[in-house]
Amino acid sequence: MRLTIIIYFLSCFLAFIGGHIMNYTAIMYAQDVFGSDLLAGLGFGLCFGPPIVLGWIAGVYSDRVPPSYLVVGAQLIFAVAAGLFIVLNNLSETSQLRIPLYLFTTFLVGVGWSFIAPSRLAALAQIVSKQSLHQASVIFNLLIMVGFGLAPIIIALSKVRYGWNGVFIIVLCLFLIATLLLGGIKTKATTTAKQSVLSQTREGLSGVLASPLLRQLMVCSMLIYALMGVMQVLLPRFASSVLAFEEMQRGMFLGVLAVSLILGGVLCMVFSKRLPTGPSITVGIILGAAAIFATAYTNSMTTASAALMCAGVAGGYAASLIVAGLQQHAPDHIRGRVMSIYTITSQVIPAFAGLMAGILSQYLGVMQAMQIGAVVIVMLGIFAVFKLSAVRAYTSVK
Repeated sequence: MRLTIIIYFLSCFLAFIGGHIMNYTAIMYAQDVFGSDLLAGLGFGLCFGPPIVLGWIAGVYSDRVPPSYLVVGAQLIFAVAAGLFIVLNNLSETSQLRIPLYLFTTFLVGVGWSFIAPSRLAALAQIVSKQSLHQASVIFNLLIMVGFGLAPIIIALSKVRYGWNGVFIIVLCLFLIATLLLGGIKTKATTTAKQSVLSQTREGLSGVLASPLLRQLMVCSMLIYALMGVMQVLLPRFASSVLAFEEMQRGMFLGVLAVSLILGGVLCMVFSKRLPTGPSITVGIILGAAAIFATAYTNSMTTASAALMCAGVAGGYAASLIVAGLQQHAPDHIRGRVMSIYTITSQVIPAFAGLMAGILSQYLGVMQAMQIGAVVIVMLGIFAVFKLSAVRAYTSVK
């Protein structure tokens, strides 16, 4: 069982690195090749837009069929998207297919994300014991954040040496290896109900709405992932246009996020049972947004990295507590659907926030866009402190 968990986490790790490379690529490719923040925001939106519809279906089928089957299918979709990016990158600059193919490929990435996240979370609950699920969920979320942070570094290193084709080939290899590692992972369906997809979707949504804690944790996840969307779209442009970083410097600056997110996840593992859980979530949201606001006023590598480090630690700590809390309190028979709702918020909200940030950046400038996004999230975080009573009373984990 221990070996199974290690292999599963390794597969998760490789897939998350590949997935986040695709997310960053959707942004950076549009900015670098097409020269458009608006197109970058639209591509990023397509990466996380499909879960608005497909995420509900993914949740139902994560309970109906062995979730590991869905993981394999989703990862193969990512592999196809990587192949299409290679085709796109080798089209001539005058080809009229470039932008439509870019948009279709980012949409495929969104289809992959719709299924991979809820099915992996549902599978995790079958691989580890109930007693270990909270800690395993923190580790799972830590791997997501490490992948999020490592992605820009890998892009920078491979792009400088091999160009964009090298980036896409790495993504293809990551997903193929991650899929092969799942060969020995056995999971099962958790419901035998013969209801329609719509009926089972309603059952899952009703289960979340009936629980004040689950419902309010979902609201907190919306806030933290709105902050992530703003960072993902605007930080690459901020690094290049405001801080005037070269390719490697930009990669290393964005890589600061990797260190801070890892640190936030590690601190969560150490202190989650010592500090009040709910207040830690809301404080983390507010501090993370305030740090991004401060980042917009920096003009040097040192101060910008310090502010970004604060944002990553706060956001990483809060995000880890949210996903672990949802896993711990989700009923087994609707777990896939509960976690699909979480993954919908973790994907759709960053997409929407990223799209809005891209539009603001296009017309107001990247610094103003960062400031506006951060202020809105700080205000919503303060509102959450006073209004989300179940989260405020959520003081400890078992």
